[in-house]
Amino acid sequence: MAAKGTPVMEQHARAKREHPDAIVFFRLGDFYEMFGEDAILCSRLLNLTLTSREKGKPNEVPMAGVPHHAAHAYIGRLLALGHRIALCEQMADPKLCKGIVPREVVRVLTPGLITHDEHLVAAQNNWLATLHVGRERVGIALLDISTGELRSAALADVAAALAELSHAAPREVLCGAEAGACSEAELLSDVQRVLATRAVHLDAPIDAEQLATTLEALQTDAQSLDPQQKYAVARALRFAAACTPGVELPVRAIARFSPSDSLVIDPNAQRHLELLESNSGDPKATLLSAINFTESPMGGRLLRQRLLSPLLDPREIGRRLDAVELWVSESVARSKLRTALSELGDLERLIARVILGETSPKDLGAIRDGLGAAASALAIVAKLSANAKKILEFEPEPEALAVLGQRLKDALVERPPAANKEGAVFRSGFDPELTELDQLKRNGSELIVALEARLREATNITSLKARYTRVFGWYLEVSKSALSKVPKSWRRKQTVAGGERFTLDELDELAERIASAEESHRARERALLKELTQAVAEQAASITHVARRLAEWDVAQSFAELAQRHDYVRPAIDSSGKLVILEGRHPVVERLGANPSAGGGFVPNDVQLDLEQGRLWVITGPNMAGKSTFLRQVALISILAQVGSYVPAKQAEIGVVDRVLSRVGASDNLAQGQSTFMVEMQETAEILRAATPRSLVILDEIGRGTSTFDGLAIAWAVAEHLDQVCRCRALFATHYHELTALADQSQHIENHSVSAREQGGDVVFLHRLIAGPASQSYGVAVAKLAGLPESVLGRARTLLSAFEGKDSGSTVAPHKPRRVGNVNQLSLFGSAPTAVAPPVRSPGESEVLHSLRNSDPNRLSPLEALQLLISLRSKL
Repeated sequence: MAAKGTPVMEQHARAKREHPDAIVFFRLGDFYEMFGEDAILCSRLLNLTLTSREKGKPNEVPMAGVPHHAAHAYIGRLLALGHRIALCEQMADPKLCKGIVPREVVRVLTPGLITHDEHLVAAQNNWLATLHVGRERVGIALLDISTGELRSAALADVAAALAELSHAAPREVLCGAEAGACSEAELLSDVQRVLATRAVHLDAPIDAEQLATTLEALQTDAQSLDPQQKYAVARALRFAAACTPGVELPVRAIARFSPSDSLVIDPNAQRHLELLESNSGDPKATLLSAINFTESPMGGRLLRQRLLSPLLDPREIGRRLDAVELWVSESVARSKLRTALSELGDLERLIARVILGETSPKDLGAIRDGLGAAASALAIVAKLSANAKKILEFEPEPEALAVLGQRLKDALVERPPAANKEGAVFRSGFDPELTELDQLKRNGSELIVALEARLREATNITSLKARYTRVFGWYLEVSKSALSKVPKSWRRKQTVAGGERFTLDELDELAERIASAEESHRARERALLKELTQAVAEQAASITHVARRLAEWDVAQSFAELAQRHDYVRPAIDSSGKLVILEGRHPVVERLGANPSAGGGFVPNDVQLDLEQGRLWVITGPNMAGKSTFLRQVALISILAQVGSYVPAKQAEIGVVDRVLSRVGASDNLAQGQSTFMVEMQETAEILRAATPRSLVILDEIGRGTSTFDGLAIAWAVAEHLDQVCRCRALFATHYHELTALADQSQHIENHSVSAREQGGDVVFLHRLIAGPASQSYGVAVAKLAGLPESVLGRARTLLSAFEGKDSGSTVAPHKPRRVGNVNQLSLFGSAPTAVAPPVRSPGESEVLHSLRNSDPNRLSPLEALQLLISLRSKL
């Protein structure tokens, strides 16, 4: 949709042909203009005024635009919606260019390839994910161009790959597959459904030649990759290179990883445990928020990565805990380190922008400050003991970085501007040539006056004047009476009525320098900036290495700060089947939910699970008593321990867990026709399939979404499966008191309950976990707390008395019938825990069943069926 025959529009049409899936931001003067369908789309998404080019003519084209200086805000909104933007820039100064200004697409901005700070979250990676489905395995790659990180893994199938990618939460996903490996349409649908990513694209095929060419720069790393990993990595690098033409990518190596090397936290568990996002939407109500005391953006990103991928190797976990213990003991040094880290800035992303050619003077100033802070941090660690330096893997600051840091300090003003503004970037006196040009630009006329005075004195021509006109420029004017004193080296320029006008080499050179000082000043500043940027780029690898080491120290000191502020302890990590936590606390609830001023401090609880003994706890107790909190805190403490953090407890011994599997809280997916109970059953099924003897499973109220007997039967069967088949450590919270009979069936099952007591018709929650089953549920008392009308509560008490058969002294014993109305309702389970008790029927019931068995519904007329129904009802 371009205006044919217009040279400018032909430029736009060429850019659109090259990037048909991107919105072309076409630079015209001080504006970015969009044309055709791009203009219509942007006017709707960005609320822009839609105009047109060649209005009223056959070749009319819709048009919309945004100011060049404000484009980042509009671009950010489009990226958030999953769109790509092709920046078509003017490649020459319009003032100096004859004819049409040349224009080219210099960058394609996509959600997964963002480098601008305004569009990035400091403590979170901005991943571009690629997925390559092979016939046997699936390769994935994660590229964060803003930091230069590239990670890759090979997995068994698409489901496993999507589960792994869900942790990374990529902003953009490219999908590809071998011929015949899968349906591309189904692949795209699965990715969009599981990852909930707006920007999901089908990537073009990649052949063996493209694969080799793309991986050439990383050949050493790529040789050991799985074939599917190679294709996934190549897709990421090819896409990034196409979007950043003419520049080097800030990627130096591939970090290979395997989900089998870390504790698996599936997406359901991540959501239930509120690791990164809270169900309430409160950003403070997450585990990440509660434990994050990092001081640098790099430390924040590393903490997030580690939280989602806890370790399995007790030795590696121990090394991390050693670093935390070191910073706990070195509190003074830790305080100094925190100050240094707070001034570090985001060196990783700053260096990436240097390599991509996007550096501003402000970025160079931030790198200068970051190198200074890094030097301070290294100096703090250098003063620690030899053993401390060994634990922290300390390396002295490279001499080249110290030299570079000093060079940047000498060159740049204290606060360099975001854009290159004349005279606002470099310190006065840093570069003699720049200083001279600055003086010429600012004080040119004063230099002419000084030359005039010096020449007047040297020639003794008192009437000598230095003057300027637009036609002749600068010249010296001498009266007729003093012409005899004019030196022979002066050149006559013009004769006037009162005398002669002269010039000389020194004046011409000075005049030329003054005339060109402004442009020369700009050129010299650009050259100096380029030299500084190149000097930084040469040390990019060293700076990135130091930055990532400082990020590790930041995470370790963050855990130490957390431990000291909130009384955390070092856990013991081993490969046993034990999970022992004494006086454990929920790391989030104890901070946000407890109210010490009202006597509501958090109540700690113990747990002791052992694969060889009590590995499954059936936990009963009333609503609001803290069962769900207890389940979650055990899982969170286990995760924290394997991340390498101290934990909120008096003592903790954690036998390494390979998976945390969770089903806590109610949720549905009505958009896909899935009820709360269906989602509950699907998640439970996934848990039973995935759990291994090394897993930790927490289940809350399984079976509550269906009828009492159905739910009880499902809950009983699930608990049995966990005990007898999965044989894992598990916490099973339930309101089905019948499940307490499971402890009589298995030596590996124990009953525990959350205590409460009733006072004056009200329930008092003690939040204390005790051995044995709960005596009652206190449901009506909880309903009273919730504010149900007294008339409803009174009726509920009457019905409860009838349901529980209180008149006969029966409670909820699992082997006695319960009375519902006037009918005895038998318990699901008889005296043997695994057998169902045969029903005891009245003579009328038996006769009805006999009649039903002997009737054939297929041969009954409607009238005969109605008569049979009336007869059977009368017998009952």
